[in-house]
Amino acid sequence: MKTIVITGSTRGIGLGLAREFLKRGCRVMLSGRSKTTLDAALGALGREFGTDAVYGTTCDVGVYESVQALWDAAAARFGAIDIWLNNAGVNTPSVPLWELPARDISAVVSTNLTGTLFGCKVALDNMLRQGHGQIYLFEGHGSDNRKVVGLAPYGATKRAIRYLYESLQLDVKGTPLQIGVISPGIVLTDLILNQLKASPEEKRRQNMKIFNILADTVETVTPWLAERVLANTQPAARIAWLTGPKVMGRFLTAGFRKRDLFKNICLD
Repeated sequence: MKTIVITGSTRGIGLGLAREFLKRGCRVMLSGRSKTTLDAALGALGREFGTDAVYGTTCDVGVYESVQALWDAAAARFGAIDIWLNNAGVNTPSVPLWELPARDISAVVSTNLTGTLFGCKVALDNMLRQGHGQIYLFEGHGSDNRKVVGLAPYGATKRAIRYLYESLQLDVKGTPLQIGVISPGIVLTDLILNQLKASPEEKRRQNMKIFNILADTVETVTPWLAERVLANTQPAARIAWLTGPKVMGRFLTAGFRKRDLFKNICLD
């Protein structure tokens, strides 16, 4: 039975991973900025898996003291923490940088980059004391240096995550800790759906065509990710769902595999 802390786990990929880890007998610490969504997630998972296995607290990953408090609460409840997942992430509308409010840019940097740095610092510091642990960072668009119009802040933070992942390998060399990275691919969460809702109609239709080829649901991706996280014993694992060969295969078979991921989703 492993104890897992997941930042940004009251919805989307984080909540999906929490459910999959609980299914596999783990204990899970949830976190999110909103008490309302946290309570809703705790209630749903508690009813499904029992309140002994799941706990949670509010956390703003952009505030160091809040991240430390998340660790402290998890340790007080469950004891040693085996796996820490830096999942929390936000995005902006898909528009040029100069059209974004400064507060939106700050929010992306604070959550995606500063929050991951704080999460790594807290987890590294405490896991070194306990003598074991795995820490995972989350890649996203921009991690591989690809660019898309209108995603400059998000892509810049995710490019930095790749550098951070590679740099931490040097920092933890010779310690019992493991640093991994998760690349979940394109998953239909609020992050993407809110972008689509804010897009002009023509651009929305174009993006939906691509997403119907390359994207997946939370329920499809998270069981696969959870299995590989729990099975990993490598010190620098990269767990990637949407690999290059898989992308090529999906485009080649797109004419035969008619997918409509948005059939029951309202984007108006």
